[in-house]
Amino acid sequence: MNAYKKFGYYYDEVMSQLNYDLWVEFVEPYLKKDDSILDLACGTATFITMLKLKGYDVCGLDLSQTILEIASEKMKINHLDFPLYNMDMKDFKLNKKFDVITCFFDSINFLASLDDVKKMFNTVLNHLKPNGYFIFDIFSKELMTEYEHNQIREDYITFKLDWQTKKASPTSLRHKIAIIEGDETFCESYYEYYYKISDLPLEHFKLIKISGDFNDDYQENDERILVVLQKL
Repeated sequence: MNAYKKFGYYYDEVMSQLNYDLWVEFVEPYLKKDDSILDLACGTATFITMLKLKGYDVCGLDLSQTILEIASEKMKINHLDFPLYNMDMKDFKLNKKFDVITCFFDSINFLASLDDVKKMFNTVLNHLKPNGYFIFDIFSKELMTEYEHNQIREDYITFKLDWQTKKASPTSLRHKIAIIEGDETFCESYYEYYYKISDLPLEHFKLIKISGDFNDDYQENDERILVVLQKL
């Protein structure tokens, strides 16, 4: 299962180069003041913390208990309080419907089969209010090609990172992450799977927007595809 374990404790520092403002700016045109927002695969909740600080009603869901523990600490630091659910995004059950559901940072690509993707879309559909938005991203074929053989080695203040990505099959990538801290080294592996836009089960949604790398449209050399759907 693609759930971060010990790596979760290093997640924020490794991902600190991400510009979360871009994600907030992309979503906000589809938000109203009192909207309820559910973020799937919320990680350490940086994205929804930013939305909460702007006054939105948010909650998060993630498969990794480790990640959610860190998210809870982040809430306390920011003197915030919002629900966090330790559930699988493909078949979660909450007694609530939302105005907007988000799923970012190619989290959909962590689902191992198109059947799982279809389950997730159906679950999202069941948790959206009428005319609600589902906003997500997936990685492009361009990024899949770029990451066929990729390695990142970085030194942080308290640890070293060795992140290797290789093509595992024509449509999947294997990430092997090694964290070296003093004399200790631990490794975790994760898989991501490539899906085309045409693979996605969009029949119960209206396609509002497709963006590449936060641009107004999508070009073949864009790495990240952002999609806005509206429930029919």
